[in-house]
Amino acid sequence: MTVLPALRVAGRRQAVAVAVLLTALIFIAAGVAIGLVLPLVLGEPVGPAAVVAGLVALAITAPLGWLLVFTLARVERQRQGLARREDLWRAITRFAKVGYWEFDVSTGAISLSGNVHVALGDPEHKLQLTLPKLLEMLHPEDRDGLTAALANVLAGGGGEQMEFRLEGLDGLEKTFWATGAAVASSGKQVTRISGACQDITERKALEAALRESDAHYRYAVELSPLIAWTEGPDGEGIDLDAGWLALTGMTQAEASDGGWVRSLHPEDAERTVAAWDHCLATGEPYDVIHRLRVADGSYHWVRTRAQARLDEHGEVIRWYGTVEDIHERLSAENALRESEAFARSILDSSTNCVEVIDLEGRLQFMNRPGLAMMGIEDFSREQGRPWVELWPEPARAEVQRAMDVARGGGAAGFTAACATLQGTPRWWEVSLTPIPDAEGRPLRLLSTARDVTEAKMAQDALDESRRVVEESARRLATVLESTTDSVIILDADWRIGFLNARAAEMMSLGDDVIGQDFWTALPGDCTFEARVRDATARMEVVQFEELHNELGIWLEMHVFPSVDGVSIFFRDVSRRREAQDQLLYLSRHDHLTGLPNRSMLREQLDEALQQATERSQAALLFLDLDEFKSVNDTWGHPTGDRLLVEAAARLRAVAHDGDRVARLGGDEFAVVQTGLQCREEAEEMALRLIAALSEPYCIDGRTVVVGVSIGIAMAADATARADHIIKEADVALYRAKDEGRGICRYYEPGMDSLVQGKQLLRADLRKALGRGELSLAFQPLMNFATGRVGAMEALLRWTHPQHGPISPDEFIPLAEETGVIVPLGAWVLHEACLAAATWPEEITVSVNLSPVQFRRHGLVEAVEASLKASGLEASRLQLEVTETVLMQNVADELEVLHALRRLGVRIAMDDFGTGYSSLSYLRTFPFDNIKIDRSFIADMSRNAQTNAIVRAVVELGQSLGVTTTAEGVENRQQMQELRAMGCHAGQGFLFSPPVPGSEVLALIERLGTEGCAAA
Repeated sequence: MTVLPALRVAGRRQAVAVAVLLTALIFIAAGVAIGLVLPLVLGEPVGPAAVVAGLVALAITAPLGWLLVFTLARVERQRQGLARREDLWRAITRFAKVGYWEFDVSTGAISLSGNVHVALGDPEHKLQLTLPKLLEMLHPEDRDGLTAALANVLAGGGGEQMEFRLEGLDGLEKTFWATGAAVASSGKQVTRISGACQDITERKALEAALRESDAHYRYAVELSPLIAWTEGPDGEGIDLDAGWLALTGMTQAEASDGGWVRSLHPEDAERTVAAWDHCLATGEPYDVIHRLRVADGSYHWVRTRAQARLDEHGEVIRWYGTVEDIHERLSAENALRESEAFARSILDSSTNCVEVIDLEGRLQFMNRPGLAMMGIEDFSREQGRPWVELWPEPARAEVQRAMDVARGGGAAGFTAACATLQGTPRWWEVSLTPIPDAEGRPLRLLSTARDVTEAKMAQDALDESRRVVEESARRLATVLESTTDSVIILDADWRIGFLNARAAEMMSLGDDVIGQDFWTALPGDCTFEARVRDATARMEVVQFEELHNELGIWLEMHVFPSVDGVSIFFRDVSRRREAQDQLLYLSRHDHLTGLPNRSMLREQLDEALQQATERSQAALLFLDLDEFKSVNDTWGHPTGDRLLVEAAARLRAVAHDGDRVARLGGDEFAVVQTGLQCREEAEEMALRLIAALSEPYCIDGRTVVVGVSIGIAMAADATARADHIIKEADVALYRAKDEGRGICRYYEPGMDSLVQGKQLLRADLRKALGRGELSLAFQPLMNFATGRVGAMEALLRWTHPQHGPISPDEFIPLAEETGVIVPLGAWVLHEACLAAATWPEEITVSVNLSPVQFRRHGLVEAVEASLKASGLEASRLQLEVTETVLMQNVADELEVLHALRRLGVRIAMDDFGTGYSSLSYLRTFPFDNIKIDRSFIADMSRNAQTNAIVRAVVELGQSLGVTTTAEGVENRQQMQELRAMGCHAGQGFLFSPPVPGSEVLALIERLGTEGCAAA
């Protein structure tokens, strides 16, 4: 794609050459004229000397004209050869599936070769690609990487290579590997970025197939547990371990009664029993593979082995044996064979040479096309050899570098020459990537090599042709360059000898500057004088960019010194610089809030840590907005985005001038503080941030409330590493969210293990219900008027197999975070209703509901299904909710409450008084019962104000016709005061702690006999 413009340029140069020829002829005529006319101008007569001078001028200029004609003819022949090589190059790139791309810095347009259009699903070349369009097509995870790579090329002019994913016009995701570098104009000005790219989607699929095959093999070889058994010398008195029951569902008694024979597969029973009878008769070892019926009714392949223990006389004392479930292993072996055959079929169908190398650098595998391409007939001779030794000495350093990158988890590529075993020269384009294990660590290395010999030869020929053409073009550089840039030519004394109109206009110079000192004539202070003088002193052509303060523009300067002076070519590149600065800014800032992103935060943190001392500490604060997901789920992502913008503004307002504020992504922010004398200063800042970010937000006429949790990591000296501090802040943030949110926590040694413990506990909670580790306990609610039990509250309990009983305060928040609370809540409803159906009819059951259950669909259906399955009357079920349910989406949650009320169940507000809007919710929905929080009851006898609040709540309930229940009643004085106030019921350890479901009826009977006097 870059050769065609070169041909057009060559055509234009031919036209210019004709013009130069005419100019040369004019020079000839001018030489003669000078010889004849000059004497007349000087007042001398035309004589023989003048004629001789004209003839001498003709003799000098005529060869110059013929030289120009010869040069242009040679350029035309080279142009024709270049066109032929261009056709060859285009055919080779189509065959090799290698494409080219070019990014025009000034216009932002991206040009593609035809095969790249085809790879993108655009065979008709309709795609008009620009940088924004490319970023839109890119996979979101690869956008920052590509943007940073382009920025690096523009900033430093170096080469870059990377791998990225994008969605083609055909809707398919494709993976490309691309290289790129800055391309300079003839004056070494960077005007575009160009490079090569390759569609490696097929190769990535190949790598995935290899990983899948490796995973099949790893899991297939794991051993199954053994089941131990013993029998008497005559085959009687079988003794089995617990694994037999778990596998077959058959008790030891059933197995002893011939059950193990009946569990054999009908096709295996005869030979299995016959083999056992033979061993009983002979005492020989028993080893039989057969099928056995397991607990779910299916048959598993097992291996049963036994060995007789003999006494000193050689008589059998007892048989000892094992049953090994090998069903999964046999299945895995079959799957492994199929997987290996599948992977090998993919490798052998590839047109590339595919090799697998171990981490020690030894060759382990090569596919069949690769063996053929390399001329290898017996791979066993090459297997195990160091891979680097297969390459010639000049390429080994590059090969070793690529292997080191791949061992570290990265992808590397190179192009090098390596002959076949028969000595045939070959050029290879190699891509080297790691094959990871289950934990993502490199296990082996995968090499994919493509034969690019023909393409390399064509490229070399093309480069040589281009070099010859460019050499010819440099001879005409003075003429060509003067027509494109602003040009100023200075003599050896820095006097201006020539400047074109564009230079005069840009520098605001008039015609009278000819002959003046250049540095004096320039407007304002000249910032590039030192560079120009240095280039001239060293007689070196230089290119650089410089800001001209007086003119307020960026100039791209090209300086060409010679023995006669210096030629300066320059142009205004301010717009390009602005685009580069904008690209760099976007690669380092969050597009939504304008805050620095994670990459820039890392740089700022490194800078802060380098300056940290014991008296000038640095702190990293990690912030995470609480309940932000609920805002997105309830009001939509546009509202969430506006909330993030407002939160960022509040962060800037609260942070000190020297603090660095960044957005890490999602609802996570960070603040870097420096110059702290003690850790308390970081805590003070955290508390101010919590207060500011927790204030209600008014967005689109809605009041949105979120909180914030903060983790703090401190650095007291310059030895701290950024990665370590970031990890500590993240762990501290997790601890803050785990302890209740809306708080800040410092990182402390040992937090890592606590966080890991919480993660393990969260994973175990997901399995607890299926493993039967959960149960219900019930606590009575005493009716003060009758002195008897009015209801029982169902409370969820978890007994962990290793850690024992886990507090609900610990596992309920974990269940709500992970969403496990939804199936747990449905199970509690079902079990509580089943239990209550066995109680006396006047006693109801009370069940707590989580706010998470309200946000998920199906709560009303779950309640209805539990009532139907248990046969419990709806009026005997009371559901307890907290005001948190109504804080985010009042309309939707009210609809659920009314639907539950229509079923006939009672609704109670739990923990009344702990929130700031409890009274408003009493007005919003007619609750049946108000449960006064235990914190008020505990403080009631010690604090007159608390006593007044409790009394007011009881009176409020009476006026609304709502019953009131006091939680946490611990002594008789509290009970008597509550009864005197008119409170309807009480709950607490004064009456009974929670008891298992099996003890509920006895507890009801005891409290029914003794009444409140039992307290």
